[in-house]
Amino acid sequence: MTEKSRSALLFRKAFIPWYDTEPVMALTLVFAVVVLLFSMAGIAAALDTTDYHPYIWVPGTLGILSLTITLTSLVRLIRRGASKST
Repeated sequence: MTEKSRSALLFRKAFIPWYDTEPVMALTLVFAVVVLLFSMAGIAAALDTTDYHPYIWVPGTLGILSLTITLTSLVRLIRRGASKST
């Protein structure tokens, strides 16, 4: 058995999983924005009805989670686009 040198492994093309491709990331971004808008509508509805004030945490949590996914996906796509242009 022969060992491959480290330099031979450095020039191999990196394997990118299917969930980290640009179309899937863009679809994730679109879905997260839709969920964010849905949670904002839920917060507005909870604020309008006094009976639902104790449950405002549900759309609030949904909004925070979808905003986190939106920001991380957007940053990842921007970084990927910046690295391709240089």
